[in-house]
Amino acid sequence: MDITIFLAKVIGWYLVITSLYVFFRRRNIHPLINAMVADSPLMLFMAIITLILGLLLVVSHNVWVLAWPLIITLVGWLILLSALLRLFFPDQAVRMAHWWSAHANGLLIMALIYLLIGLFLLYKGYYYLFTTF
Repeated sequence: MDITIFLAKVIGWYLVITSLYVFFRRRNIHPLINAMVADSPLMLFMAIITLILGLLLVVSHNVWVLAWPLIITLVGWLILLSALLRLFFPDQAVRMAHWWSAHANGLLIMALIYLLIGLFLLYKGYYYLFTTF
């Protein structure tokens, strides 16, 4: 359970920080997405880094239970699948990135979902500390 708590904190903070970035810097996010997908070496580098992170998460936390740790497992698998998409189907990944860039409301809704999941994981990660005393 220690790895679950650790990953809940790390993924929770990541989701909260990135969602807040989207909310507060939404004017910068669209040109940034377009510039990133236009750079093929950067897309390959991002795919490799994402692949490593996805593999680390899937190998270290592949817990299929009907409880909140399943969120961490699903996040790990989604990260791994997104890395494989970027590696083997880069044109589709670019198309998806352009779609997100063109649909500002969809991006804000996704950022809100990230924020809620991140806050939930932080609650679970830190609430565990208070229940052990």
